[in-house]
Amino acid sequence: MIDESPNINSADKILEAATKLFAMDSFAAVSIKQISVASGVNSALISYYFGGKKNLYQEVLYTEAEKFLKLQDKIRQQPGSPLTKLRTYVDGIAEMQQQNPYNIHLIYRELLTPQPMFENYVRSKLYRIHQFMTELVEEAIACGEIVADIKATHVAFTLEGIIMFFFLMHSHICELGNFKNGAELDYLLQALNTYLASLSKK
Repeated sequence: MIDESPNINSADKILEAATKLFAMDSFAAVSIKQISVASGVNSALISYYFGGKKNLYQEVLYTEAEKFLKLQDKIRQQPGSPLTKLRTYVDGIAEMQQQNPYNIHLIYRELLTPQPMFENYVRSKLYRIHQFMTELVEEAIACGEIVADIKATHVAFTLEGIIMFFFLMHSHICELGNFKNGAELDYLLQALNTYLASLSKK
């Protein structure tokens, strides 16, 4: 049944449905009608709540990015050395993607086929996500936990690349590795921690 009138759940239903659809296909390929059908909400309410597909897409991107930023705030408040925080942050991202895989697909699709709003998205959200990981690496280098002859931003890009590749190829990795009952997440965390260990001072 299509929801015809505004209510407290309509906007959330639209956002949830749009997130899944945009993660599976491009901005241009996803129609208002598809979002309406998937959410069970009248298409007129998409304009009512979000002002159209473009604004809805931007809200999807910002909402998914906020999940990373909230994780960053949580890590900042935790005790521990920079390397400990970095490992916790990487583990947190991996677990977040396991529970909600859409943001990796959205980020990757936006990098491949950027929309007009992408510039603002990069500057306001993606840059902050990358910069936080870079800063943790810089702090780990400064206090002697990680070897000094390496660029922090390169380490951050490598960690982000491992995570992105894993979740983009998740179903194939599970099949090829014959992983069961979430064991593939243990593999990912082991791969990430092995890389970090290779940078640690003995």
